[in-house]
Amino acid sequence: MIQSIQPAAAESLEAAFCPSLKNPAVALCNEVWLKIHAATLKQTKNLYTAERCAAKAYRLAMPPLSGYQNICDFIACASYGMLLGAIKGENGSKLLYAAQVALSTIPQQAKTQTRTEPRPSPDPHPSRLFAATPAKEKD
Repeated sequence: MIQSIQPAAAESLEAAFCPSLKNPAVALCNEVWLKIHAATLKQTKNLYTAERCAAKAYRLAMPPLSGYQNICDFIACASYGMLLGAIKGENGSKLLYAAQVALSTIPQQAKTQTRTEPRPSPDPHPSRLFAATPAKEKD
């Protein structure tokens, strides 16, 4: 017997298979795209118009390119939008380049202060890294 997926199970499936939607900015852009697409399709009955309007709404919902976290969220939204089809590849590469330029204006200190988790060391024993480097000789 075939069983239907219950709504609670569907939500957990979405969370399991769409980890990008755990990012609030990506979730917002995605939700805007879904709502505008559905509303426009219902009103116009034209798939092309619905996709075009939803794509514009998706881009307008993206975070501003100011501040380190916003830039990271912008990159996540642009990338997810390209996967979703809301952003065409040519426009996506321009958006990602704009994010790269914006990111280059952020001081290095601000980037390291906003990280929530330290980067994992590739070597499980970081002390070995320092032991392997030769000491500089003084003249």
